[in-house]
Amino acid sequence: MVLRFEDITHENYHECIDLEVFPEQKDCFYFRSSKPNMMSLAEAYVFGNNSKVLAIYDDDTMVGAMFYNLPPGPEGRAWLVRFMVDRRYQGKGHGRKALAMLIERVKGEGAKTLSLCYEPHNKVGEKLYLGMGFRPTGEESEGQIVARIDLGASHP
Repeated sequence: MVLRFEDITHENYHECIDLEVFPEQKDCFYFRSSKPNMMSLAEAYVFGNNSKVLAIYDDDTMVGAMFYNLPPGPEGRAWLVRFMVDRRYQGKGHGRKALAMLIERVKGEGAKTLSLCYEPHNKVGEKLYLGMGFRPTGEESEGQIVARIDLGASHP
């Protein structure tokens, strides 16, 4: 597996939108969709330059996407707004590797922490996030658990 990130462009955005999660996973996104990347692209456009949607490629195949935000300023608080691996590629290690790559990327962009939210019933996501070093903060956002990782610490 050779993963890499690529920007979403006019050449690959349809492919990104067509990525899907399993039907039972659509409620892991607050807007309840099996195609979460359409919303990610719209929100990144609306929220502007601090937001980025990246395609996750394994060789020449788009396998998922990540939407993150890193506002400017000394706080260095990055947010992983949305993260998905297409149902055809789940369970093959793409999620773990892509998340590790994102951690290094935002760290290189000056982030000091990376936060995310997940649905309490999303046990697969919870296992991944906790295994990567994220810890629940005790906060909630729209009923989702907020978790954060300190990017000054070493990561699994």
